[in-house]
Amino acid sequence: MISKSDIEFIRLKLLPWSGLKAVKLAWSNSKKHWPDIWVEFPNSIPVITVTKEWMRQDIHERRKRLVHEVLHCLGMQHDKSIGYDTHPDKDAFSKLVYMKLIQK
Repeated sequence: MISKSDIEFIRLKLLPWSGLKAVKLAWSNSKKHWPDIWVEFPNSIPVITVTKEWMRQDIHERRKRLVHEVLHCLGMQHDKSIGYDTHPDKDAFSKLVYMKLIQK
């Protein structure tokens, strides 16, 4: 499941930074390696779903991936020219945003 510290990161860092009032968190029992996290917009509150594969990542990688999904909530689309990529190991943009967030 989603750790308390990851929830606190969303509540205390990610939501205030993004200006989003709320996101819902959901769990999927998917055993697939990818996708391990995704966002959907069923109504006014975005739903970020995570899997066991997402939980296997270290704390920084999990949170970088949360940042990636929140950037989608803000309207960003993947753009390889700035490093905002669907593949986590190539996603330099989300990592940059995450690093700035944890320095505050």
